[in-house]
Amino acid sequence: MTLRTACPSADDVRAYRYLVVSSQYRNPLSFTDEALSAAKGALKRLDRVKTNIEDALAGNEVTGDESEMATLVGSQLANFEAAIADDLSMPRASASLFSIVKAAEKEFKRIAKSDDDAILDLVGLRCALDAINKMDQVFGIYYDVPAVNGDEASGSEEDDGSVPGDVLDLVIQRTVAKEAKDWELADSLRTKITELGFAVKDVKGGDPVISKV
Repeated sequence: MTLRTACPSADDVRAYRYLVVSSQYRNPLSFTDEALSAAKGALKRLDRVKTNIEDALAGNEVTGDESEMATLVGSQLANFEAAIADDLSMPRASASLFSIVKAAEKEFKRIAKSDDDAILDLVGLRCALDAINKMDQVFGIYYDVPAVNGDEASGSEEDDGSVPGDVLDLVIQRTVAKEAKDWELADSLRTKITELGFAVKDVKGGDPVISKV
């Protein structure tokens, strides 16, 4: 399996990158569907929290630099920097990032459950956003996946440019059949791919190119 077939959508690409960068580089990396799915879930949580913080801060003047959340954020940022300095201990660095994420989520839940007079800790949220952006200089979580082969990059797995998993499975089976010189099976798999609304084009020395019919 190649990375292109394992990560057909932009969400998959970002998840794979996060899976790699948040792991301990000295240890083997186990790539499984479960691991990729967990990474995608983590990214969705990170995207959601960052968006919520940005929305809360938009148009609001934030004054001061002290609050309970701000203190926690400062502590976790120090832990993050210590983890990076300790032979790139990325799992520890990730734990610090998610401690800040959890604190922001807790603040939004507090407001949602409280009376209308409750006020968001904007100072803490600003510190949280600043820390997330600083940590992202290492993680590289928030970015747009560049286009490949002239195709527009897909922003999510639901986008029109994504290739369904069953189509990818058929393409992989066809590649295996071709390598085994089972041309009849390869042709029948191509027909199935076409029936699903996709075309597969063989590339000499490279992965097959999949496109919508």
